[in-house]
Amino acid sequence: MAQEKEERPGAAIKRNEAGDDPLRRTAGTQGRSRESAGNGELTASPPGRRLERYVIGNRAAPGGQPFAPPHFSMDHVVEYLGQQEDVEVLRRIKLGCTQPFTAGRSVSEVVVAKIDEAKAQRLQAAAPAHLVIERDALLACADYLSIPTHAATIGTLLPLRSVATDVSIRVIGDRDQPLARATVVLEGEGLPAQALTDETGTARITFFGGTVETIQRLFIRSAANHWDRLIVAPRLGSGTSTVKLRPLSELYANFPSARLVGWGQHLMGIDPSGGRFSGSGVRIGVIDSGCDNSHPLLRHITRGRDFTAGATDASWTHDLVAHGTHCAGIINASRTEQGIIGCAPEAELHVFKVIPGGRVSDLLAALDECIERELDLINISVVSDGFSELVSQKLQEARQKGIACIAAAGNGGGPLAFPAMLPAVMAVAAVGKLKQFPADSSHLLSVVPQLLGADGIFAAGFSGWGPQLAVSAPGVAVVSTVPGGGYTAADGTSAAAAHVTGLAALILAHHPSFQEGPFRGRSEQRVHALLELIRASARPFVADPQRGGAGVPDLSRVPGGQSFPMGFFAEGAERFAMPAYGPLSAQGWPRWVGLPPAAAGYF
Repeated sequence: MAQEKEERPGAAIKRNEAGDDPLRRTAGTQGRSRESAGNGELTASPPGRRLERYVIGNRAAPGGQPFAPPHFSMDHVVEYLGQQEDVEVLRRIKLGCTQPFTAGRSVSEVVVAKIDEAKAQRLQAAAPAHLVIERDALLACADYLSIPTHAATIGTLLPLRSVATDVSIRVIGDRDQPLARATVVLEGEGLPAQALTDETGTARITFFGGTVETIQRLFIRSAANHWDRLIVAPRLGSGTSTVKLRPLSELYANFPSARLVGWGQHLMGIDPSGGRFSGSGVRIGVIDSGCDNSHPLLRHITRGRDFTAGATDASWTHDLVAHGTHCAGIINASRTEQGIIGCAPEAELHVFKVIPGGRVSDLLAALDECIERELDLINISVVSDGFSELVSQKLQEARQKGIACIAAAGNGGGPLAFPAMLPAVMAVAAVGKLKQFPADSSHLLSVVPQLLGADGIFAAGFSGWGPQLAVSAPGVAVVSTVPGGGYTAADGTSAAAAHVTGLAALILAHHPSFQEGPFRGRSEQRVHALLELIRASARPFVADPQRGGAGVPDLSRVPGGQSFPMGFFAEGAERFAMPAYGPLSAQGWPRWVGLPPAAAGYF
């Protein structure tokens, strides 16, 4: 289990031919060392110095075994860093599931420190081959609850004008009731301005950059139970303007009083409402922003951990951005007569909170915790703006231990995000379907005519893409749970990945090959077989495989051959034969996934 570690003595690390410690070439005067369990506080850098966060760990040899010297210890690294100027040790994280360096010794660990950027570059150049020194980059969610925009605004900003305009917007919903805590955003030539509505449904915003006539777009999203609304060139008066939002029930009759099986579940052949397929016995980890388990459909979720700063035993249940709660509902919302129902409602969900504010080191610790708990699946809905060798190693370790990792492709509309671009995971892009959302909602922005495929299915314009993409899944206007007990329709590759994770749980729980067949035991071959089955079931609605991968997985098309019980899946058991699982590629990954690039771009 990942945890903070106490100091212990250790041996010196590799020295050069002159007998000097190669790291000590950059030594300065006595510095400072501070250990803490948090993610670091805002501290002032010395004049002219910029301290960045770095994580230091051991590089694994081919096959996953560490190749550090037999008597190596991170104690010496910490001791050395403590002697340096412009260096501050923040934390040491013990990783409990990697192989020990030698029999009887403790498992590996990583060190997180703030280091002057120039010094860090020198340390990277001087470090022995077995040490990895890399940025402890911030994590972000594939944030489908963010404010939709046509383009990157920051790069095209005009200087702010001195004109300040006060705007008042009142938001009402079903039965003209005022909607509190709704987000209201105004966009014009300057920076966007936003505010939340009060108990009367009113938001008061000061807009800089022109008069009310220069406001180009008005966007409103309620806290729950309504479609958002995007108004281009709004006609706003000098007084309070009133905007009405449509309830979700306008498209889905009697929702949430009546149970809803989402359009995405229908597309993927998933209908857990009948009780035949539940995901029972499968253990799933969700690495995201936490989960509000006070929601009536999520009260059964009782296992979790918060890896962010200031964590407590229960803080994983505080979802500040609603992202993890939405994904948890797609996968695991309980089977009732009201609201939505998750793809695998009886699976065992474990929640690991790493955002907001988390970093690569927190993702590393969360993945290690998943391995420690011997989970079957990991749903990864976070991304980073750079490549991490340590995270890549940990994902490969999870795969070797029989854990299938399914990752969101990212919401930047460009190359796949990290870690979705890694071959150790299954990368999932987002698709949408026409007529599943109002024409004046922000969901329309995801439609790109050139990416429209069969049956009204389209590749979402915001979705990450590339040759490493495995499959695609529903990720536009997906209705799921949000904190506070309500529901919202949201977009993102995280929603798509959650659909595939739910489908994977159903296959593991009910497919004969994983129950009494050749892949019952936990192994890398088991993961390979599962991901190949998912890919083999996919229907290619979108012509470009870099946008849609192999297509959208369909439970009714999962290969099973004669080994399936009669009517196990609605159709397809007799139309598809179990694929032959030959040897893995040299890297131990399915050949169709592709090899990892040297580095990853953000989204």
